[in-house]
Amino acid sequence: MAELRKTYEKRTGRRDEGQSWNQAQTRLSEGDESRRQDRDHLPERSGQNRGGRPGGRRRRKGPRRGIWALLILLVFVAFGAFLLYRRFGPGTAWADYTAVYGAGADSTVVFCNGIQTEGEAVTRNGRIYLPERLAAGADSKWYHSDEGLLLYSLANETVKILPSSSTYAVGGTTVDAGHEICYEENGVFYISADFMADFSGIRITSFPADEKKGLPARVFLDGGGGRYERAEASGKTAVRVLAGKKSPILTKTEAGAALLVMDSVDDWTRVRTEDGFVGYLKTKYLENRQEYVWTSGTKLPEYTSVRLPETVCLAWHQVFSAENNGNLSEYLEGTEGLNVLSPTWFSVTDNQGNISSLADRAYVEQAHERGLKVWGLVDDFDENMDDLLLLSSTAARNHLVDGLMQAAGEAGLDGINVDFEYVKEESAPHFLQFIRELSIECRKAGLTLSVDNFVPSGGRDWYNLREQGQVADYIIIMGYDEHYRGCCAGTNASLGFSEQGIISTLDYVPAEKVVNALPFFMRVWQETPKEHAPADAELYDDGMSVYEGQYARDSKAVGMDAAKQLLDEHGAALEWQEDLGQHYGQYEADGSTWRIWLEDARSIKLKLEKVAEHQIAGAAFWKLGLESADVWPVVAEWRGTMP
Repeated sequence: MAELRKTYEKRTGRRDEGQSWNQAQTRLSEGDESRRQDRDHLPERSGQNRGGRPGGRRRRKGPRRGIWALLILLVFVAFGAFLLYRRFGPGTAWADYTAVYGAGADSTVVFCNGIQTEGEAVTRNGRIYLPERLAAGADSKWYHSDEGLLLYSLANETVKILPSSSTYAVGGTTVDAGHEICYEENGVFYISADFMADFSGIRITSFPADEKKGLPARVFLDGGGGRYERAEASGKTAVRVLAGKKSPILTKTEAGAALLVMDSVDDWTRVRTEDGFVGYLKTKYLENRQEYVWTSGTKLPEYTSVRLPETVCLAWHQVFSAENNGNLSEYLEGTEGLNVLSPTWFSVTDNQGNISSLADRAYVEQAHERGLKVWGLVDDFDENMDDLLLLSSTAARNHLVDGLMQAAGEAGLDGINVDFEYVKEESAPHFLQFIRELSIECRKAGLTLSVDNFVPSGGRDWYNLREQGQVADYIIIMGYDEHYRGCCAGTNASLGFSEQGIISTLDYVPAEKVVNALPFFMRVWQETPKEHAPADAELYDDGMSVYEGQYARDSKAVGMDAAKQLLDEHGAALEWQEDLGQHYGQYEADGSTWRIWLEDARSIKLKLEKVAEHQIAGAAFWKLGLESADVWPVVAEWRGTMP
């Protein structure tokens, strides 16, 4: 320090006190710093460090600038990842249970075979009770009669239970359930869930509500026994409201959690969890999938069947009067392969269950001599009766069943064929109850019960083929009227339509109970252009005609020989349509075009081959008298190949 002071005095030529010295020292230091900053901006020369002297000390660049740049980069990366995750990653929001179930924590929602139903259960005296409509959704045999009774039809009897009663009679014995079985309140009939489980084998599982989460109580109803699939969760994963990763979360499963598999949508599977939720998870999160059979612990009487030991080959005989019964030999002449006749003998004539009858014991005896069974047909075609009014009345149903059984016994019938074609959705539950009650009496009497049905379609689901198939001996599918009078021109029964009727029915009814009915008739379609149509004719413009623009349309049913004769008389050329399995022909006459999709021996043969292919119970034909003679060798050949 003393040397520095001397240097200062020499440069300035004066001596100052400490303050001047200190100020000078400060100025020297600032000058040095300025020179260092200038050097920092000079380019380095080869072989020199930043100080410009070989071997000199290298000065490091400040670290703060690099750290800040790195931090900013990390922030941008994290924000980008967050945006990508929000857009493409799974949703993390939990479901609003009130919105999902349409009910709050003070309610009890009901699931029937995995589907939430409309309506809720109630709690009474510590037990869960279900509205009769919901109970019937799980087991359609529960039926609330117009007499205010709860009915349940077993295989051999119908159990009747009084409201507010704790007892019921079955098999001649009175049984005490130990609690109120059913009750009526505000016009709604309620059934004890515990009684349903014990009596009919319905599996019932319940889960409590959670007020904090707004989660309602849940009750699950599963049919009495059947095949199910179960699996385990491969890890902790979300079960969502819908099949999508953005869908809200219902619950989360742990690894190894048991799941009941319901169905699948793409790569998602709908499951029921151990904690009572039905939702979707990714299929890849399921493992140890296996089928199991759940058998109800309740032993119910077995539905025995009165079926033929051979393939059914039935023909309907339309009888218009008692005199027609005497023409049976004429109608049977030349037939081959038949083993069942079904004469149209009975019609319901009013809403009290009375019937008209053309039954004839001599007819039955003649058929028996030819080795034919006879199943008398009953229909609902009379304009003086209404299915809803008739079938919703327990007294009218009982009267109808009694009348049929009496007539069958007097005529010596082998079975009854039910042909109710005017059943609407509102009368369907009552129709099913009629079939149950009739089946009980037929089973007791050893009579075969068959029920005619349309080809299954979404428009007639209420016929409930599954329930019919359980109680009836045969379900006959009327595989015709693909195009009918009120519809556009087309085939009466294409090969595909006939086969689809079989396939769709097999979704509900065992193959050994399914009979497919084929037509001996077809429709002759008349199409007339607007300029030639009658003034009062209804006009169509649907693009389905041989004409462009508006046209009038009509049709009539004819038999095989009559249709072929029309085509021959007008010199119409026949074209085989492979996709329909039929010949097609048309001709011009009287200002109209006449179109026919022909049923003949060839088309019937193809349809019978489908019956054999699907190994169902047999075939039926509407009706005797409309067939051509060359059909019967085809029928006989088919019968020869069937068991």
